[in-house]
Amino acid sequence: MSSPALPVEGTWLGQKALTLETDGLKFVTIPGMGAKIVSLFDKTARREWLLPPINRPFKPVAYGAAFADQDMSGWDEMFPTINACTYPVKGAYAGRSLPDHGEVWALPWQTERVTQTCIRLSTIGQALPYRLTRQTELVSANQFRLTYEVINTGTGPLAALWTAHPQFMVDAETRIRLPASVDSLVNVHQTADWGAVGNRYSWPLAQSQQGQFHRLDQIGEPALHNCRKFYLPADHPVSWAALQQGHDGAWIRLSWNVSELPYLGIWVDEGAYNTASTAALEPSTGFYDALDFAWRNNRAMTLQPAEPVRWTLTIELGVGTIIDTDRA
Repeated sequence: MSSPALPVEGTWLGQKALTLETDGLKFVTIPGMGAKIVSLFDKTARREWLLPPINRPFKPVAYGAAFADQDMSGWDEMFPTINACTYPVKGAYAGRSLPDHGEVWALPWQTERVTQTCIRLSTIGQALPYRLTRQTELVSANQFRLTYEVINTGTGPLAALWTAHPQFMVDAETRIRLPASVDSLVNVHQTADWGAVGNRYSWPLAQSQQGQFHRLDQIGEPALHNCRKFYLPADHPVSWAALQQGHDGAWIRLSWNVSELPYLGIWVDEGAYNTASTAALEPSTGFYDALDFAWRNNRAMTLQPAEPVRWTLTIELGVGTIIDTDRA
């Protein structure tokens, strides 16, 4: 990796932005708006991987906003829940309202550190007492690492879950790649095609409730007005997931430690909510989506006071073969 310059301080649609850049990639984030990542550009493949605002004007997010009412672009951080719910644990915070897609995507983040290869941002919880930090570090010309740390600043244990929420730009040639060990997924979003929550389907070829066979590793056009949300079974952790293009083999790969991120969700929107098709690979600390559900099923984080909890997510851009490290 050539020596990068200091992160560029600029703007993105009127918002103050910070940019990390190498010979192979460009990363842009908006600290004041949820630390939203608005660009992951592969210079080698000349491809932008994150969906921009399309037919929906960008607007700053108000606390408590509904996610589907926003521009639905880029990569947002989901914490301490995804689906809106009330805090499920008895005690001082019981019954507190946790907004749609959590709260940190709608909170300003402060810039703590900026170097040639690093941007460190943090925010403080509003509904619950915590401090969440994300550090972005350049690893190589085509790879960077996101390191997260959350500290419970209250006096008692705190339940929470975190999920990555990148809305990737996809088309008919995009394929979702998972480790070879994956052979089934669990439906967590009720639709006509996939029926009730909890239904299990084979991967990558699955038969819908109507008896039709669908390639779950493919994404359809927005004219379909469909969507689906699956998780890998809770007892089947994997350490990576990727998207790959057909015509040139360009790919983006997310990898992590399963002891830190034991769950993986896959969201596909074919025009049901967004005006463009998108796919999200969502490694998570909880199973699944709503903190109250995850807590009831003993699949949420418990944060002890003043004890930091950390997890790391590595993002790599490339072309050609994707190495299946789960088989190594």
